[in-house]
Amino acid sequence: MAYEIREAKEQVIRAGLELLKSGLIARTWGNISARISDTQFVITPSGMAYDRLGPEDLVTVNIADCSYEGSIKPSSEKGIHAAAYAHRPEVNFVIHTHQNFASAVSTLHVDLASGTIDPDTIPVLGKRVPAAEYGLSSTKKLTKAVEHTIVSNPESSAVLLVNHGTLCMGRDYEDAFNIAHVLEAVSEKRYRALCEGLIPTDVKPGYGIGSGEGGEDVENDFSRYEKIYNGLPQGEKGFAILSTAPFTMEVSRLGKTMKAYIDDMAQICGADVKCISGGEKTAEKALKGRRAVLLQGAGAICISEEEDDVRAVAMVLEKNAMAAILKAAGDSPKPVNFLSANLEHLIYEKKYSKLKNR
Repeated sequence: MAYEIREAKEQVIRAGLELLKSGLIARTWGNISARISDTQFVITPSGMAYDRLGPEDLVTVNIADCSYEGSIKPSSEKGIHAAAYAHRPEVNFVIHTHQNFASAVSTLHVDLASGTIDPDTIPVLGKRVPAAEYGLSSTKKLTKAVEHTIVSNPESSAVLLVNHGTLCMGRDYEDAFNIAHVLEAVSEKRYRALCEGLIPTDVKPGYGIGSGEGGEDVENDFSRYEKIYNGLPQGEKGFAILSTAPFTMEVSRLGKTMKAYIDDMAQICGADVKCISGGEKTAEKALKGRRAVLLQGAGAICISEEEDDVRAVAMVLEKNAMAAILKAAGDSPKPVNFLSANLEHLIYEKKYSKLKNR
C-alpha cells in the first residue's frame, strides 16, 4: 500500500539518516523514494545533504513521465525509481545505494545468481540479483538499462548497476533496508571468495588529515606534504589526506596506475589514479590537475579545497581499490571506459560540485 504523503516524507528523511549511519551511502550519493499513489512518488532532491533535509525539500514526481512539482529539482536518478514503481506495483520504497561490496562486484558485469545467493536469502533477494548494463549517471541510457533489467527479472528485488551501485526495491521502508543489507552481505561473501588471500585483515579505513590553513603535523609523518595542500589551484588553502585505508594500501603495494572501476571515482578523480614513488616534489608534480595519487607501498595522498571533499576522495578511492583487488586476484572487473570516465569527471566538476554544499 502506498504511503500517505506526510508519512512518505518522514520515512524518506529517516532513511537518509539511517543510510549515512550504516555506510550504505555517503554525502549525497544514492537516493531514496517512497510511493504515495499509483501515479506518484516522493524522492530526495538533487545535491542536498541527507542530514539537512526537511519535508519541504522532498520532491513529488510523476511515475509516467518523471515530471515533478515545485521549484526544487528531484534526484537526477528519478528515472530508475519511476521504473521500479511502474513495473512493480507491490514496491512502495526504493533505495539507490553506492554500497561498497555490491559496487565492487558490480564491476564484474555479471549477475549474482545460484551458487552465490544462499537459499536462506532467496526470500529477500530472489533467485538472482541481475546486473544492469552500464550507463552514464543520470542518463536515459542508464534508466532504460535498469528498466529492462527490472522487467526481465520480475522476481528479483534488487539490481546491480554495473560500475555504479545498486537499486533495492522494497514493499516498505523496513523491507528495502533489509534488501540492501542482505545484498551487501551476499556481495561481501562473493567478493571474499574471489579475492581469497588478497583481502586486508583490517577493513577499517584510516587516514590523517591536515589543513593548509594551519599547516599542522598529522600522523604518518604527513607534515612533509604541507607544500602540496598549500599549493592548490588559484592559491587557495585546502585540505589533504594521507589515506592508509586497507584496500588503498593493498593497491598501492602493486605499484601500478589504478583505473576507475567505480563511477564515483571517475566523477571525482577522472579515468585513473597514478602510482608514484619519491618524495613531496614528485607527489606535488603528479597532483597537478588531480585529486589523488597512490604512493607506492604507502597508501594515497588526496587533496581538495574543502574538508568534506577530501574525505570523499579518500572514500571513493578505497571503494575503487576494492574493485582493483579483484583484478589483482585474477578476476575480470571492467573499468569505466575512458570516454565515459572523463565525461563523468567533467559533469561532476562543472555541475555537481556546485550543488553539494546547498
